[in-house]
Amino acid sequence: MLNLHGLIRGQNIEFGRDADTGGQTRYLIEMVRSLSAYPSIDRIDLITRKIDDKRVHSVYNQSREPLSEKASIVRLSCGGKRYIRKEKLWPHLDEFTDNLIEYIRSQNRIPDFVHGHYADAGYVASHIASLFGIPLIFTAHSLGRNKLSFLKSVGWTEARAVKELAIDTRIEAEEMILSRAELVVTSTNYEKEELIGQYEHRHIPDYATIPPGVDLEKFFPYYYYQIPGSEISEETKQAHLRTLNELRRFHFEPEKPLIITLCRPDARKNIDVLIDVYGKDKELQAMANLAIFAGIREDISTMEEGEQQVLTDILLAMDKYDLYGKMAIPKYHNPEKDVPELYRIAALSQGVFVSASYLETFGLTFIEASSSGLPFVATRKGGPVDIEKNCRSGILADIGDQESIARAIKEILTDSEVWNRYSENGINNTRKVYTWQHHCEQYIRELEKLMEKHQASSFKVEKEYLSIGKRIHSLKEILIVDIDDTLLGDDEGIRALMNYLEPRRDTIGFGVATGRDIESAKKVLLEKGIENVEFIIASVGSEIYYYDVHTVDRGWASHIRKKWKPREIQSILDKLNFLTLQDNPKAQRDFKISYTLNPGVPGDEAVPLIHNALMNRKLSYNLIFSHGDMIDVLPYRVSKGQAVRYLAHKWKIPVQNIYTAGNSGNDMDMLTGSMKGIVVGNAERELDSLKGRRLVYFAKEKFASGILEGIKYWKNTDLEDESF
Repeated sequence: MLNLHGLIRGQNIEFGRDADTGGQTRYLIEMVRSLSAYPSIDRIDLITRKIDDKRVHSVYNQSREPLSEKASIVRLSCGGKRYIRKEKLWPHLDEFTDNLIEYIRSQNRIPDFVHGHYADAGYVASHIASLFGIPLIFTAHSLGRNKLSFLKSVGWTEARAVKELAIDTRIEAEEMILSRAELVVTSTNYEKEELIGQYEHRHIPDYATIPPGVDLEKFFPYYYYQIPGSEISEETKQAHLRTLNELRRFHFEPEKPLIITLCRPDARKNIDVLIDVYGKDKELQAMANLAIFAGIREDISTMEEGEQQVLTDILLAMDKYDLYGKMAIPKYHNPEKDVPELYRIAALSQGVFVSASYLETFGLTFIEASSSGLPFVATRKGGPVDIEKNCRSGILADIGDQESIARAIKEILTDSEVWNRYSENGINNTRKVYTWQHHCEQYIRELEKLMEKHQASSFKVEKEYLSIGKRIHSLKEILIVDIDDTLLGDDEGIRALMNYLEPRRDTIGFGVATGRDIESAKKVLLEKGIENVEFIIASVGSEIYYYDVHTVDRGWASHIRKKWKPREIQSILDKLNFLTLQDNPKAQRDFKISYTLNPGVPGDEAVPLIHNALMNRKLSYNLIFSHGDMIDVLPYRVSKGQAVRYLAHKWKIPVQNIYTAGNSGNDMDMLTGSMKGIVVGNAERELDSLKGRRLVYFAKEKFASGILEGIKYWKNTDLEDESF
């Protein structure tokens, strides 16, 4: 399970602290705990971001937090240590993916499934699913297209949504996730039909509508307090009294029925609409008190702009309608202990729970209120429609019509028969439909279907092909070779090398590192009948692919992007009259600029001049000179050797278990260090400086035959006692 924002913990779950701590956080913790109790579930890791920030609780810096005997929260680093709201995490997701791959590699087994919650986690989960050949499950919770529509309706421009919320990146990711997911789990039919229905790839995955459960031990009926001998813990009673006293601080007539709302300070929740309804209706004010629980706050001025605005508007509305003594807006409540008591206190007063949000994707609070015996008033759009149909515990109103909201509230408050019917329906029907047992059993049935599908013979070939992660998980050693004039040049040698590797594929992986672009590399490998390739390091180390062009290592791209200024570099080098930009469009890549030295220009004179021109502008780069006239300028972290070392680190393969082979200067740094280098017999003189190095073998044979000679040499050489 992936939920990346980081503000998730097993105890005293934060609820309403900010946009990242909505009801879905508690839903996910309870889901994981409940699932882990089933015998068919061997283990669940809930993966999130690790945060070391004094502004948040220290538990978020704990690497592993047990939730049950078989479930844990696992926290991985990305994007630094400080807390970042999830809209700002997009640039760091490839780093998170790499760290998750490293974590999976460190475990005894590969997960059977990966389930991403929200678009950011879905993005990471899609790459994990592709690399390890496991099914991708996705739960959106909220969706970018719908959010953008709402923002536009309240005056935002699309440009602002892109700048502040990366909404374009999110929508693009959601389309990609839907194109790859094998199962999308929704809470309501509305979410499936209306929200996901806005996406082009909506028809690709299978769907399962599985309503979440509610913790019935926590959200027990209000009348337990009225029945002598009911077993209610002292801690629960203390929370009840604490919450009751907090409300009494605000209300002049605390014995009145209570209208409550509970949500984040989010403009979409329309808290101002509810206050307008109450403030304009003197009859309603005479009937009941109002209580607004809009998240948790210390100082409004330090909160994010959107939350500041919502809370400021609430206070201004309270003043506008002179609701002092009638309206409560507490600053703090304990999400774990106090929230159930809010519902029960309101129910004991014969009150009502109201949400004026135009749309609720699901509406967990309506189930919690219903299970406690508190009737609700909600929108006719979204999740509450399903809840009202299943529970018959409230009234759906037209949120665009304030009179409709007022009528619904008054109907519940003034007719005890109506109130009792909705209250009893809620208590009884939530226990039939919205239990964790019901949720988990349906979810596990969906997992079993996916498992059968993946074990079916029709999927074996495809999934083995895609399952690079499972393949690499079993490898002990890797051979990475240059293509031109190293692997290629002798077809008989290629056949001999492939015949040597084939029976050893369970433990030895094979890859190429080349100056060619990915399309050219794949084409020439296919022409030579070379198919079993785990890695393709293309464009002089600036790009890494697994198996095929569609599986690119995004973590490497994210890693090398730092300080890369290609336009500035090209503008400088274009002015050097001894260089010619290579006219092949495929030679120029996102992370590679390629030039050719003009005829008659010595490399030992030209290269220092290039360095001087770039260094004078204080640019970061790496320059590769090869074949006597080829100049490749790359990000400073890029080379074939750096790419190989990155793969070794990412997949936890010891560098000393990697064999590399090359023939020219652009192979230099992957032939040195702790890797076992092989220089083929037809190598250029640029590599003569490596002669005599302990971990570089100069083969007598040329091309692929030289690679095979080098492998056999290293296999027969005992270096176990030497330090690498």
